[in-house]
Amino acid sequence: MAVSTAGPYEAAAPEPRPRSSSWVFQVTALSLVLGGFLGLALQSQRSIREAQLPGNRFSTLVPYYEALKNSNRNLQIEVNGLREKTAGYEAKMAAGSDMATTLQKKLEDLQMVSGLTPVHGPGLVITMRDTTQQIAIAKGDDLQAGLIHDQDLAAMLNELKAAGAEALAISGADRSAPQRVIVNSAARCAGASIRVNDALLSGPFTIWAIGNAANLESALRMPGGLVEKLMLEPLGMITIARRSDIKIPAYSGSIKYDYAKPLGTSKPMDPQ
Repeated sequence: MAVSTAGPYEAAAPEPRPRSSSWVFQVTALSLVLGGFLGLALQSQRSIREAQLPGNRFSTLVPYYEALKNSNRNLQIEVNGLREKTAGYEAKMAAGSDMATTLQKKLEDLQMVSGLTPVHGPGLVITMRDTTQQIAIAKGDDLQAGLIHDQDLAAMLNELKAAGAEALAISGADRSAPQRVIVNSAARCAGASIRVNDALLSGPFTIWAIGNAANLESALRMPGGLVEKLMLEPLGMITIARRSDIKIPAYSGSIKYDYAKPLGTSKPMDPQ
């Protein structure tokens, strides 16, 4: 039997605790995680090298940044140059459009002057016919005094032109095909008919005149004017009516010059 040598106040020594091994597992798990991240980093670096991409370091990215910046600057310069060219083309197109508009306006004016376009406007409708009255003819009087002749129509057209008529047309009895009167139109006797342009017309004759109706009528009826001089009204050979809108067709004949040729602006005028 063992005898205790401890005093009455001395306690027995505690037994040592067994050491915990959990830190070993923690360190092992952390090492595995770090190893995985390291493997991923190495794999990424290898992929970058294989793809010939820049690394993620600032010193490596600087040349690529400068290259991109220079490329962007060059592209911006090219864009500005293209914008300037586009603006130049637009200006030329606008100038060409203005020139085309001007030329179109000049062409329309020339067509109006030459009678190659139909027109309408206010003016007069004048009817000239042979008299139906009995005329006492003395010896030496004109036996044709009561008839409308080509010179009567020519005088009427000339008077209307002088009074400011801007467009003229004349037709015969059927009034179905009015003849536009242009610069080389003339009324000429052709047997029992009167030829205007290439058409043969028979009376009564109707003249359409576009212009200031009041001025045109005043010019015809003025004292000593054409109507009074030809004794048209006393014989009932003329009717003059104002119209607010008269339609006159374009000249339908051919315009041909066999002898007159353009002189040209570069050659000086040398009258003979």
